[in-house]
Amino acid sequence: MGLKDLIKIEGIEANCIIGINPNEKINPQPIIINLTLYTSFEKASNTDDINNTINYSTLVRSVKDFASKSKFNLIETLGAKIAEMILNDLKVTEVEVEIKKPNALHQNEKVSILLSRKN
Repeated sequence: MGLKDLIKIEGIEANCIIGINPNEKINPQPIIINLTLYTSFEKASNTDDINNTINYSTLVRSVKDFASKSKFNLIETLGAKIAEMILNDLKVTEVEVEIKKPNALHQNEKVSILLSRKN
């Protein structure tokens, strides 16, 4: 089976409590999540059945719900927890999670993390 197919989902927006500063611990702030999900399309493409692939609509709702209810100091922790949640779907063999925190710094300065996890 040496196939390596992927699904990219970009621009998932959520507001969450994230950060170490006192105001970040009480005021939700925006984050943007980009995902790359590694899987195999072999069974799905042979059956044309959504049950044999990743339902990205359901996944996006789960990620938004999880992020909006989370309270972490670090976006690194949030990223690792999102990756762990996604890897619970055994159809996903590897995931890359990028989280952007647009208001973390000043003016045009931006911060993001990118992590990769495998089953």
